[in-house]
Amino acid sequence: MEAGAWEPEAARAAAPARRLDGWALLALAILLPALLMLGLHALSQRYNTALPPEVQRLSEAWQFSDDSELLPARQPEHARRVLLPFAQSQVRGATLGANWLLLDFELGQPAQTPFLLSLQHRPSVTVYLDGELLAYSSVGDEVEIAQRGLMLGSRNLLVNVPPSMLVAGQHRLALRLFAPGFEGSSLSPVLLGPAEAVRSLQESRRAWQGARLVTALCGLIIGLFLLLVWLALRQEWLNGVTGIYCLLAALLLLPYLVGQPLLPAPWWRMLLDAADVVSKALMLFLVAKLLGWPTRWPQRLALAYALLGLPLDLWAAHAGLAWTDFQHPWPWWALGSRSLVLLVAWALALRAAWRSGRAVLGMGAAVVGLSVLAWMYVSYFALVERERFSVVDVNVVGYACLIMMAGFALQRRFVHSLRAQTQARAELEAALAQRSAELEARYRELQHSEQLRSAAEERERLLQEMHDGLGSQLLMAKLGAEQGMDRETLSRLLDDCVDEMRLTVDALAINDGDLSLLLANFRHRMGKRLGAAGLELDWQLGDTPSLPRLMGTHGRDLVRIVQEALSNVLHHAQATRVRFRTRLTEDGGAVLLSINDNGRGLPEAPRAGQGLRNMRKRAQRIGAEIAWRPGEEGGCEICLLIPVAPLERAL
Repeated sequence: MEAGAWEPEAARAAAPARRLDGWALLALAILLPALLMLGLHALSQRYNTALPPEVQRLSEAWQFSDDSELLPARQPEHARRVLLPFAQSQVRGATLGANWLLLDFELGQPAQTPFLLSLQHRPSVTVYLDGELLAYSSVGDEVEIAQRGLMLGSRNLLVNVPPSMLVAGQHRLALRLFAPGFEGSSLSPVLLGPAEAVRSLQESRRAWQGARLVTALCGLIIGLFLLLVWLALRQEWLNGVTGIYCLLAALLLLPYLVGQPLLPAPWWRMLLDAADVVSKALMLFLVAKLLGWPTRWPQRLALAYALLGLPLDLWAAHAGLAWTDFQHPWPWWALGSRSLVLLVAWALALRAAWRSGRAVLGMGAAVVGLSVLAWMYVSYFALVERERFSVVDVNVVGYACLIMMAGFALQRRFVHSLRAQTQARAELEAALAQRSAELEARYRELQHSEQLRSAAEERERLLQEMHDGLGSQLLMAKLGAEQGMDRETLSRLLDDCVDEMRLTVDALAINDGDLSLLLANFRHRMGKRLGAAGLELDWQLGDTPSLPRLMGTHGRDLVRIVQEALSNVLHHAQATRVRFRTRLTEDGGAVLLSINDNGRGLPEAPRAGQGLRNMRKRAQRIGAEIAWRPGEEGGCEICLLIPVAPLERAL
């Protein structure tokens, strides 16, 4: 890979200034995990070294093998001197029996208070004090064998010793350590002292158990949450992989939290071995993926390790191969392959921190390094060099750091999503406000344009009506005056002009859509003239609602329709009476205006003259329906159906 090929141009341009930070981060990412690991080692060993004066630490014992469940009457000659912690591995092809360990101690004065005996063991142990059975950790070998699994951490046994058994002088503890299982057998140094002093030494172990419990619960919660996110949003598959890793980490901590395996042998160990292999492969995969590594060889290495390691480890677990039987090549493969995968993951994280100079990547590399060192520390001193000292499984620290890093990434992703959502909402509101302002301005322009268009149309209609109505009548009066028309006829023509003008003004003055008021004004202006012409008006107006379609200048269109209808009655119908009637339709959606005369009725073949066409056009203008039909009294009836709803007009 070419150096700097996967860095941005700006980052490469600032390489000299950034490289110093990169070296500092590299040193931090290496030294910090190492120092933390030394601190964890010192903390884990405090239980065995920092003892109060009143507590005895019994670390020398006579050891011999004997399958008898009863305490031997005397110490056999082949017993050998050993130092605790004692460990024994399962040997392939060999059957190992139980081990007896005899520990001698002396009390300068008799015990005044109850004593407490504490030891760590695996698989199970029976305790005798001065030949008397004191305690046992399980019922028998058969039960213990069925419960065995991969348990690197030993189990703790606390035994209350009554003061009557601890007189001044020499005493002997006899411990029967059961035959090694898959995980081998081991026994820690024995602590004996006043109960209060020994219990205080157990606080560290309870603290480790509490840390394991909290870590397992956090891994379970975070893992399930990330997995559910992936199931809901399939594009978030990296969250799903991270969730699977967290769940596997919680599973690997489970043997320390449950009293017995959840599955019978060898399935419980097979499950744990498979989870261990997959978790190591996922760790390498996630480190490479989250760092945005430019090439795919780390992912391929993780996949190859999983495909090769899973069947090998499952076969070894099913066959009962011991992790501590280094005469067989499988333990070397298991530890070596895991070490290689973890070291590669740490190397990728270190390289990314060095090249980027980012503090976040430096802390991530330190977390990965602590997890790797914790695993290698436990694996080496619990499986390879087991006789050096008792090992507390500090892998929980590595798992806790990795799960915490996943939780931190989840928190940052959540905060980033909230910030992005807030920013997107603000941008959307700004864009919406800008768009609303543009639409409002556009609407005002269209409204102004519509007002100008309506005013122009109305002006044109007024001019046309003045030309056709009032203008024509004035022109006829002018011509009559020029031709010597008598004063009475000329006066009548001028009265018609005045009535025409007043009728127009009245129609324009009523702009609230009141149909009854429009008809009442028409009757007031035209009633005398129609009566003088021999036409009787019968008004039967009912209660009708306000009609929005007649608002503004549209009331004049209705008046013109009525005016044209009465003009036709006067000139063609030879009628003596006209009835006006209004009513609301049954569904309440329209008002029906009917004009019925008692004249001679419609002709057999009526012609649509200019007057009828004008009436249809005006009715269409106000959105009404107009029709002619035979009247009830033998004349003609004009029906005008005016909807109550407002008139829809396109801008």
